[in-house]
Amino acid sequence: MSVSFEHLEESRLILVTGKGGTGKSTLASAIAGFSAARGKKTIVAEIDSFQTSLDRTLGVTPDFEPKRVRKDLYVCNITWKEALTDWLRSTISGERIVRMILKNRVVQLFLDATPGVRETVILSRIHALTREYDQVVVDMPASGHALSILRVPHIATSLLGGGPIRERSEEIIELLGDQHTQLCIVGIPEEMVVNETIELWEKLSEQNPEISSPMVVLNRSAVPTTTSEEQDLLEKLSALSDLNEQEQEVLLAGRIESRLESATELSMRRLVEAIEGRVVSIPRLGAQGGLPAGPLKITEQMQKTLERIRRRGSA
Repeated sequence: MSVSFEHLEESRLILVTGKGGTGKSTLASAIAGFSAARGKKTIVAEIDSFQTSLDRTLGVTPDFEPKRVRKDLYVCNITWKEALTDWLRSTISGERIVRMILKNRVVQLFLDATPGVRETVILSRIHALTREYDQVVVDMPASGHALSILRVPHIATSLLGGGPIRERSEEIIELLGDQHTQLCIVGIPEEMVVNETIELWEKLSEQNPEISSPMVVLNRSAVPTTTSEEQDLLEKLSALSDLNEQEQEVLLAGRIESRLESATELSMRRLVEAIEGRVVSIPRLGAQGGLPAGPLKITEQMQKTLERIRRRGSA
């Protein structure tokens, strides 16, 4: 079960997605912190987010223009209107013409309503960021929305015979297939989430064949801790009907831990079989892991976990 952290460190673009609630924003922030700590000029970007998550994981509210979090680490929110202005300026000669387009209500309605324009413009901004930073980590939307965004360049190239949107779409497809682009899918050890993780990769590999196999992170995993003696004790306690309050608490805690360990083992096995073995587990952090809680603390803990995994892999 080999995870190429060398590939992660060498990547210029890392796309992080997964089912909502699995911790993808925390992981995106932790990966960005991991890279910035190694001297890479790194930016973590949200996509057109009206309710940011990065302010909680990094302590800075992102705007369209990059903001500095700390040395070598920046954050931004790629909003549609600002990204459109940026794209027009890079595509059309003449600031006066750009201003006329932006002020024309008919053109604005057309751009808002035309399928694929929004996604192409946002992906174009991501493409531009890869030229300005050593590494760009994108906190993508949840699975279904991420699929829709990444499908657009292929739709554009199949429908358009030429023009700036087709040209940029071809450049984006080339970027997605670049050896220095890494897809990262985040899951947790729950059957429904694992099913969705596998289904996401199956759909992505079909619609975006240029994207190489992902690195899958199984977040909130349970590290095996219960011994055979403790399992025997749980079975004996389960057979009793007259347990006192303390014994009932021990039994409940033991059952929960045992189920989590079994769920983690099963989830890891399924993911390794379905997604070519590039899977890494991250233990429960914050209050669930018996550590100081809060989004900023959990991001810091996850970054340290990535550093430990990397050291183990290079040892």
